[in-house]
Amino acid sequence: MCGIAGIYGVDACKESRRSEIQNMIASIQHRGPDAWGYYLSPEIALGHARLSIVDLTTGDQPLMSENLIISFNGEVYNYIEIRKDLEKKGIQFVTTSDTEVILKAFAYYGENCFKRFNGQFAILIWDKQKQELIIARDRFGIRPLYILEHRQKIYFSSELKAFDSLNDYSREFDVERLFEHCLLWNTYGDHTIYQRIKSLPGGSFARYKDGVKLTEQKYYELGEKPHAAQRSSKDIEEEFQYLLHDAVSLRLRSDVPVGAYLSGGIDSSVITHLVNKTTLQQFKTFSIAFDDKEFDESTYQDDMVKQINSDHYSLRINHQNIDEHFPEAIYHTDRPVFRTAAVPLYLLSEKVRECDLKVVLTGEGADEVLWGYDSFKEVKLLDFWSKYPESDWRPQLIKKLYPHLNHFSDERQYGMMKMYYEGFLGKVNNKLASTNIRINNNKIIKNYFNRDYQLKYDEKYMIDNISSILPSNYDSWSLLQQNQFLEIKTLLAGYLLSSQGDRMSLAHGVEGRYPFLDHRLVDYLFGINEKFKLNGFSQKYLLTKSFKNQIPSSILNRPKRPYMSPDLRSFIVNGKLTENSAFFLSKEMINDYGLFDYRFLKRFLDKFQDGIPANIGYRDNMVITFILSTQIANYWAKNPRVKVLAEEDLKVCLDDY
Repeated sequence: MCGIAGIYGVDACKESRRSEIQNMIASIQHRGPDAWGYYLSPEIALGHARLSIVDLTTGDQPLMSENLIISFNGEVYNYIEIRKDLEKKGIQFVTTSDTEVILKAFAYYGENCFKRFNGQFAILIWDKQKQELIIARDRFGIRPLYILEHRQKIYFSSELKAFDSLNDYSREFDVERLFEHCLLWNTYGDHTIYQRIKSLPGGSFARYKDGVKLTEQKYYELGEKPHAAQRSSKDIEEEFQYLLHDAVSLRLRSDVPVGAYLSGGIDSSVITHLVNKTTLQQFKTFSIAFDDKEFDESTYQDDMVKQINSDHYSLRINHQNIDEHFPEAIYHTDRPVFRTAAVPLYLLSEKVRECDLKVVLTGEGADEVLWGYDSFKEVKLLDFWSKYPESDWRPQLIKKLYPHLNHFSDERQYGMMKMYYEGFLGKVNNKLASTNIRINNNKIIKNYFNRDYQLKYDEKYMIDNISSILPSNYDSWSLLQQNQFLEIKTLLAGYLLSSQGDRMSLAHGVEGRYPFLDHRLVDYLFGINEKFKLNGFSQKYLLTKSFKNQIPSSILNRPKRPYMSPDLRSFIVNGKLTENSAFFLSKEMINDYGLFDYRFLKRFLDKFQDGIPANIGYRDNMVITFILSTQIANYWAKNPRVKVLAEEDLKVCLDDY
């Protein structure tokens, strides 16, 4: 895993070109601290910061082969099989890297090569002969690729902060997109929260020539594969187990040791079980434990460690840790967040690197592909209510929505919950699926924005814009399939995989690998009978059923709960903001940045002068975390760090001037 950068546009000065690409790479060298390199020509510059995992000796980048030069971030796990196919066609290789396989596959297959890759990647390829630039991104947007047009040039980077090194450029929020981010926890399509910065959508490639983008095309879309034929339960279990086991096996390919994260939930437990089954030797696992018992899952983690006998490290987190490291985590996310969950993962990746590991397998993606989010239950409940408005099952269904929240099982609360969900019955079949509920919960943030922006939520506008990214067969899917598509396009790609996945692990030069996001597995699960994913209100049913005799019963039978960490309690102690929070939320800084209305923020904070109630809710936690992280993200954009690369780490300097 690495960091990549590119500058497309003519520059007659070699020294300015080298300085510009070097500064961009320096700002993201944490992604690849092992080496760096560049390719220079009057038409383009490509840069690379390397995290060496495959082919440690000859895998440095950028890599040139005949008329093609590549700078690539990620892994193509099936590169061995692709290489063998190409060798049968007479193609020769000089390295053992997956990078060369990508380049030779592109030379042979053209853009059709991207469909053959099983991996996570962002790719820049310069064709010297055709004078064309080709960019591509993996199917689910696991690895980032940002695009900025500035001073008659087009810039590309793995992280937004690389653009801060450019002359005469400063990142500025697009406040309308920032509000959209509030509502969806992401922006839709190729938009970002920053002015003039775009993102190449997952599953896409684009071609540039003569200084402009010629085409942008999808090579993959969720749900485009035909649905699987009806199969028996036994066959489905066996096929699922095979696909997941093979996904794990592929992601264990590495020339350095591989470890795994262990949260205490079924997703990571199954992954560590399969790693243990595949490697047949002791490996390292890493967990987060919390002093705050409300969030601690260490008991379940310990049960799994005992079963697989891993070399385990548990990192204990308290409120002070979260407060202290929150600004640094936001420096790496490059964007506001809604929960503090990124901070423990940031600290955990630091410990992984201290243990001399560069690669970890994790359970991300399972909730999206096996319908583990409560949003799927909410959609199912609303669909049932709309079809059977007089059913006596309504109270029982509400109780089962959130088993980890006491007030949902309190019959005295039923009337209030009933009224809340009935408010969404008229929206069951609109294009937003369960995001209607997320949007409704998040609209409160609008109250804290500066009134000069005149922000408002326009449902029709949102539906029209979401519709622009929907595939042509979207209306033929079930409501739950539609919800899966939107969860992957919003929450997964733009939020979880960035703020809690890619950015937090690579902040310390650690690569996360996600077996549940193997596209073969995702496509297979999308088309099977829905009862295998959400059986009644039993979530991830197929996963539980398939591994019921292989995972500790304590983990299989525990209530489903999301990974979370303490939010508001980390920033307010004894009725007062912590020193960190007080700095970023000061009246002076709020008014200076101009994003929020300090009067309304002060009213919010005054609620906690006498302490934080025991039953603090989702919205209060979200409001403080979002406003604080927005201020911090803005601070880093206005105060970029200047970093310098060590010349002794320069491994590749290709010059076509």
